[in-house]
Amino acid sequence: MGVKKHLLDAEVKLPGGRIVKGPVTTSDDKTYYFKSQSGGSDFYLYLIRDDNGWYESGGNEAEQPQETVDQVGQQIDNYLKAQAVRG
Repeated sequence: MGVKKHLLDAEVKLPGGRIVKGPVTTSDDKTYYFKSQSGGSDFYLYLIRDDNGWYESGGNEAEQPQETVDQVGQQIDNYLKAQAVRG
């Protein structure tokens, strides 16, 4: 993998209601990495998008509900669409 580039800062509501915030980065524009920087949380998530939408490709906790994955994925989609308009 190459150098990680920071795309955006995301906010995710986890099951149970806890909200975590942190950066989304990528090094290959295919796999995206979300890492919580909220105090006391070591939550992170790897995401990949295919023709069927976003899915989790790894993380440090049990598999996350699709809703959690979609929250981060939607923020990445919004960011990428905004970049395409500017491009």
